[in-house]
Amino acid sequence: MFGTSGIRGLYGGEITPELSMRIANAFAGSALAIGRDTRETSPILEKAAMAGATCAGANAISLGLVPTPALAYATLKHKCNGLMITASHNPPQYNGLKLIAEGKEINKEGENACISKYNAGPRLSSWDKTGSILADGMLEEEYIKFVLSQVDMDAISKRKPKVALDCNGAACGITPRVLRELGCEVIPMNMQERGFARPSEPSEANLSALRKKVIKEGADMGLAHDGDGDRIALIDEKGNFVNMDVQLSMMILHELGGKKGKVISTVESSLIIKDAVAQGGGELVITPVGSTYVGDALERENAIFGGEPAGEFVYADGVHVPDGVLGAAKFLEIFAQKGKISELASSFSPYPMVREKYPTNDRKKAMERILENISIEGKVSNIDGIRVDSEDYWVLIRPSGTEPIIRLTMEAKEKETLDRVHAQARKLIESAV
Repeated sequence: MFGTSGIRGLYGGEITPELSMRIANAFAGSALAIGRDTRETSPILEKAAMAGATCAGANAISLGLVPTPALAYATLKHKCNGLMITASHNPPQYNGLKLIAEGKEINKEGENACISKYNAGPRLSSWDKTGSILADGMLEEEYIKFVLSQVDMDAISKRKPKVALDCNGAACGITPRVLRELGCEVIPMNMQERGFARPSEPSEANLSALRKKVIKEGADMGLAHDGDGDRIALIDEKGNFVNMDVQLSMMILHELGGKKGKVISTVESSLIIKDAVAQGGGELVITPVGSTYVGDALERENAIFGGEPAGEFVYADGVHVPDGVLGAAKFLEIFAQKGKISELASSFSPYPMVREKYPTNDRKKAMERILENISIEGKVSNIDGIRVDSEDYWVLIRPSGTEPIIRLTMEAKEKETLDRVHAQARKLIESAV
């Protein structure tokens, strides 16, 4: 039922109002904070979740349209569990549920406990002990103050950055306010409260309009979110998309500049991530892919920062889910303290890399066939999918936890080596899917 980040699937298929109602019923304690993104089907699932929580005798704390990190903040404020209605960066026909407790996504143990309650059947309180639907009208204000407290407001306001901002989802009400509080001139894009104006994932291919807007307006940078506001992507002042591994490296060095310690990342992270941690005097801890693993490791290792090369940043002093709103404020702090984004990004030299997706009808069988036939030279490990490490390259083949695809990520020190090994990996995967 659960993938790498909650429960996701096609609306009307794996994801239904009944599922939302029953998961809320199983996951609610004395109360359940409920938020949603801008997907067309999210209000339906939101109402079903409220019904599930209240019929179990729990209060449903209605947050409405909020980014996932704000919902995580609400679970700390109200000392309750939280349910975010979202499929994050997936296409609009998908939806899903993220389950959050104590400021971070629940781990596998928490997922199994929820499934056990789900399988036990719905909890039905007596007629006189049903829960109520409550509103939290102060959450947005309090979460904004929480974000602002973690950056150098004076430095940012002195620079008065001009920012093109493409929210395209649940952060459309909060991120513009945060940026304006920091003294920025905000050029808004895609601030609609229902649906998506572009594909939800803030990838280079999906941000062409933002890149043009940065150039046209003479902005200092462009910032973009995914559907639920837990990701942030960066465009420099020349309209160039900043490589995701470079974005993560910039953030790692920035965080290590304030405090030395451990940094959490995943098996998908590139060699320049390792270089950045070493340069900053930190210690790198590797986890399987998924923000749940990153958040757990951040707390377990008492780390200062965790991140994935998809614009997902988890801060020790923040909520322990990826926080794209705080990430946006942090990029402004980097700009204010260190200068132009293009110049900062140019100091990193990414190695040649490939990231690809291969559709499949059966991820499990495809991975079994890949393991049976793998012939790529190197040390094979299975911390998350199949990873092959050699002196000059590494290859990671893993099933997506959120989509019916097999993901290929690989990196090499030389382009010629990358091309050679890529051909092997592509043939292996295509014959298996």
